[in-house]
Amino acid sequence: MPVAEYIKFDIISMDFKIVYYKDRSGKSPIEEFLLDLAVTNELLFNQTSKGLGKLRNRAYHNEPLSKYLESGLWELRIRSRNDTLRIIYSFMKGQVIILLHVFIKKQQKTPPGELEMARKRLNEIKMRETD
Repeated sequence: MPVAEYIKFDIISMDFKIVYYKDRSGKSPIEEFLLDLAVTNELLFNQTSKGLGKLRNRAYHNEPLSKYLESGLWELRIRSRNDTLRIIYSFMKGQVIILLHVFIKKQQKTPPGELEMARKRLNEIKMRETD
């Protein structure tokens, strides 16, 4: 069952559609991560659901919820008790937000490997669009 069915969006003004990155085989590591999170850390999952709901509204495309990282990449910032979750995303044509990568943040700076994964996935999507 897709994660989108689990996440309830309760914001009235929903300007953007949120989609999950899928690899060439159709798997979505973001959906898989969130499904696992729903089981292992329900509180963080619920905060993430609320954050994703807010992200659909352009009024929340700024700090503290959302932060610009670099050209083409932003991060959704979720905190729940001692846990910090980040979802790196990008904007696509047609008011679409694509979630590229998700991880639990363990240190102050975003680890380079996490950012590199998001870059790689964004480049993959751009290559698919030109095919």
